[in-house]
Amino acid sequence: MNKKRTIILISVLIASYLSTSFFVVNEAEYSIVTRFGRTIAVHDEPGLNLKLPIPFERVVRFDKRNMYQIIPEEEFLTSDKKNIIVSSFLTWYIVDPEKFLTSLRTRAAAEARIENLVKSLFGASLGQKPFTDYIPADINQINDIQAAENISAMEQEIFTEASNLVSRDYGINLSSIGVSKFNFPAQNLISVYARMRAERERIAKSYRSEGDAEAKKIIADASRQSAEIVASAEAEAEIARGNGEAEAARIYAEAFKGKEEFYEFLRTLDVYGSIIDMDTTIILPEDSPLLELLTNPPLKKKSAVK
Repeated sequence: MNKKRTIILISVLIASYLSTSFFVVNEAEYSIVTRFGRTIAVHDEPGLNLKLPIPFERVVRFDKRNMYQIIPEEEFLTSDKKNIIVSSFLTWYIVDPEKFLTSLRTRAAAEARIENLVKSLFGASLGQKPFTDYIPADINQINDIQAAENISAMEQEIFTEASNLVSRDYGINLSSIGVSKFNFPAQNLISVYARMRAERERIAKSYRSEGDAEAKKIIADASRQSAEIVASAEAEAEIARGNGEAEAARIYAEAFKGKEEFYEFLRTLDVYGSIIDMDTTIILPEDSPLLELLTNPPLKKKSAVK
C-alpha cells in the first residue's frame, strides 16, 4: 500500500514537472524565461519550448503588437503665461523585451512612465513659445494655417525626443504621437470667444467698409460715364440740330429766292402766331417792324397803288 502511494506521488510530481516545464510562445508576444528573477532566454518565435519547472524558472509574456495609449488632458503655460489644455495620444511597441522587463516589468508601469514623459515634453515645448503661436489673436485663414503648422512641428519635436528616450531607457519604439485636444481652460473660454467675436465683427466691418467704398466708386464711375455719354449725345444733337437748321435755311433760301417779300410776310405771320393770342396785349413803338404788317397790310398797299 505504501509502495502504491509512493508511485502515485512520484507520478503526480512528474506530471507537475512536465506541466510547468513546457510552454507555448504565441506569435503576437515575447516570452522571457527567468530564473530567480534573472533573464535566461527570450523567445519571440511561435512554438513549443522547454524550461525548468516552477519555482526554478518562470515565463514572463509581453505583447509585441502596437499599443494605443491616451494621454489625459493637462493644463500648461505658454511663454507669455497663458493657459492651454492639451490632451494627446500615441502608439508604441516593445523592441527590447529584456530591457523592458528590467526597467518597467508591466504595461501599466510603461504607460505611466510614457505619460509623465510626454506631459513634461509638452510643457517644455509650450513654455518656449507665446500663446498666439498656437491660437492666433488675429483670426484669419493665414494665421490658422500657421498655428496648425506650429502644432504639427511641436508634435514632431516631441515625437523625436520621446522616441530617443523610451528606446534608450525602456526598449520601446514610438509609432506615432498626436494632439487630440488643444483648448482653453473653461474660465478663459468666455473671454476668448468674446475676443474672437470682436475680431470677426472687425473683419466684417472692414469688408462692409470696403464694399461701401467700392460701391461708391462704381456709382461715381457710372455717374461720370453717364454724364460723359449725355454730354457727348447733347453735343452730337447740337451739331445735328445746327446742321439741320443750316440745311433748312439753305432750302428756305432756295425756295424763296426772288420772293423775299413773301418770305418776310410768312416769317412775320409766324412771329404773330407765336406771340399773339386772345389774351395778349402788346405794346410796341410805332416804328417797330412788327407793326408794319398790322398798320399797312399788303392789300392796303395794292389798293393804294391802283
